[in-house]
Amino acid sequence: MIEEIEEKVNILKIPDNTGYWLLRADGGKYYDDFFLNNFVAISDNKITLEMLQECQDNSIAGITIDHYKELYRGKYSKWSNQQIAHAASRTEKFCDEMKIGDLLLVPAKRSTHFLIGIIVSEVYEISEEEVTSGEKVHYAINPYLKRRNVHWLKEVSRAEVSEKLYWILSAHQTIFDLQREKNYVNQLLSPIFFQNGVCHGTLKISKKEGINQDEWYALYSAIKKYTDQNSEEVIIKSNVQSPGLLEFVSNNTGTVIAITVILSGTLIGDVNFIGFKFKGIIPYIQSHKKQNQEMKKTDKEIELMEEDKRTKQLENDRTEFELSKEKEIWQIKKETEAEQLRQQLQISNFDAGRIIEDRTQTDNSENPNVDEL
Repeated sequence: MIEEIEEKVNILKIPDNTGYWLLRADGGKYYDDFFLNNFVAISDNKITLEMLQECQDNSIAGITIDHYKELYRGKYSKWSNQQIAHAASRTEKFCDEMKIGDLLLVPAKRSTHFLIGIIVSEVYEISEEEVTSGEKVHYAINPYLKRRNVHWLKEVSRAEVSEKLYWILSAHQTIFDLQREKNYVNQLLSPIFFQNGVCHGTLKISKKEGINQDEWYALYSAIKKYTDQNSEEVIIKSNVQSPGLLEFVSNNTGTVIAITVILSGTLIGDVNFIGFKFKGIIPYIQSHKKQNQEMKKTDKEIELMEEDKRTKQLENDRTEFELSKEKEIWQIKKETEAEQLRQQLQISNFDAGRIIEDRTQTDNSENPNVDEL
């Protein structure tokens, strides 16, 4: 007999001071190099970190955008003022504004997919001799010397990225500040996350023919029922189109967890959630991957158990009953109001993308602070 399990829900807690950036891989040309070798880089090798440090040391106010422009005029004298302005801004963002712990999006060729990672090093510079090891590889090698190490978290498809971010696909700058669009990045990491004292939960509605007014009423009534037990307000943000996403925002983390878990049907087995615990970005992603693996393992164990009992041809009706009972417990097929809504509107957890395997992160394992991010 399977016993009831009590455990805490892991909630992704994103630091309030996290920066959000999009960095292009030269039209996706260096996407594979960035991914496989856990770094990002920017061009203009003639502008070295030593030059930037000299400007910093010789200026009371520190290095400014004007210092960057002056360096570019000296090294790239044939460039137009617009080219210099764009390049100076790009290098300033990469060297001075990005920081360890910031989140980064890198689009693939034609923006079919995006890498999501967290910056784990200060800016550094390699030599031209270090660019290639001499070994033949199947991808384009990035020749840029100014770099930052990145711990890749997920790869998501373009279809999973919010339409609110589509404007960046047609722009040509190398680096964008995505601070205003941070929630659209956060929801790609986890269906539930906590930041700036507020908890966010996201569900996916997949019904293709649209949602009528009776279905909207039933959905909002169910949400109200789950939130009436506390006085905290829950803000609901919806994409009026269907399929689309439904977001819940509240100061009450428990309420957001309850709504998201109940309506998405993500409970596995007789699990009694007795609370929640916050985890940083990298530890959360790692634990989430482990949990998914354990869930798959559990499902497989049940299948094997059923097969084993069937091969023994089930000696009596009691054995047959116990088998079906175990199956019911693990699948949780209960005809409740939430279950009916879930089936009617095709509601599911918005768990975007695939988690990057740990074996590709070996270069970052030496960073002593990586598990704290």
